[in-house]
Amino acid sequence: MPHSDFTKQEIIIGQCLDEMGLRYHEQRQIGKYYVDFLVEDTIVVEADGVFGHFKKADEIRDEALLEMGVGQIFHIKGQTKKEIYKELQDFLCQEPNQT
Repeated sequence: MPHSDFTKQEIIIGQCLDEMGLRYHEQRQIGKYYVDFLVEDTIVVEADGVFGHFKKADEIRDEALLEMGVGQIFHIKGQTKKEIYKELQDFLCQEPNQT
């Protein structure tokens, strides 16, 4: 059940992950950072929203998360369920060395 302060995009991402049958945690703390979704304990999925995030801050945070042992980080741009599902499917189905 999504928290009331989740964005529409985050709610849809959760629904798509559920439909894909993936294990995930919402708003999980890793070190000093909180990630939108931690999928299968190794993949961070971030909802970037309509306007995206602060690129430099995201790069610093992503680098720190990777150093802490996160396997992959994926930023979702899509807003509709169809867009989000496709982005997730494309990302999760690629070879690990292509990220």
